[in-house]
Amino acid sequence: MSNFAYMSGTGNDFIVGQYEGEVSEIQIIALVSDAEYEVDGVIFVEPLDNNSVKMHYYNNDGSDAELCVNGVRCVAKFALDNNYVEVDRFIVKAPVGDLEVYVDDNIVEVSAPIPTYEEEKINVNSFEGVKSSVGNPHFMIEVKDVDGLDLENLNSEVMKENIFPDGVNVEIYQIVSRNYIKARVFERGVGETDACGSGALCMFNYLNKTNQIDNNSYVMYPGGDLNLRFENGNLYLSGEVIYL
Repeated sequence: MSNFAYMSGTGNDFIVGQYEGEVSEIQIIALVSDAEYEVDGVIFVEPLDNNSVKMHYYNNDGSDAELCVNGVRCVAKFALDNNYVEVDRFIVKAPVGDLEVYVDDNIVEVSAPIPTYEEEKINVNSFEGVKSSVGNPHFMIEVKDVDGLDLENLNSEVMKENIFPDGVNVEIYQIVSRNYIKARVFERGVGETDACGSGALCMFNYLNKTNQIDNNSYVMYPGGDLNLRFENGNLYLSGEVIYL
């Protein structure tokens, strides 16, 4: 991989580099194992024209992912900083479609797809959760103590139920106030990560649509906070992107 950087999108850490052609699962695993930091995934950025780039994303186990919102935000900053685009508002072509991004120094905003969710809740042992999707699947569970819960064990319990034969991102959250949600996530193909942009979208959309939180709220992950809001029918997510 040439011209690469280690980047963090609100706690999600990636290797980001220029796209040079297709790579194998073994090559991705090798890159991850040789990395200077523990990373959640590997991203290749393909320049297209003056106002768009294409994102090629892989989880740290070499598997593909439909959407990684914090990865999209890292792609945006990397593309602008490396002069792949000439404007600070442009398009990142991701597996789920074309996403508009806006880069303002270390704050990167993405206009994201609006998730879907199922109103009927699902019980897993003593927990009750909601299925949601934003191109990739999520299972959202409200708990009383986000910090104290054994998330890895809960993820194992969810997987045993075989509700999600292709795997799922398991989110746990507690509502702190009308504008703040505290959360952790166990990501499919990765494990527990410090943040999850697509999970934040799913939780915010569900909790706002069911009048449990207000618009323009924050999801607080161990890796940092993500701001989410609806504006003119569009859903926006923003947060910090830094180089490691």
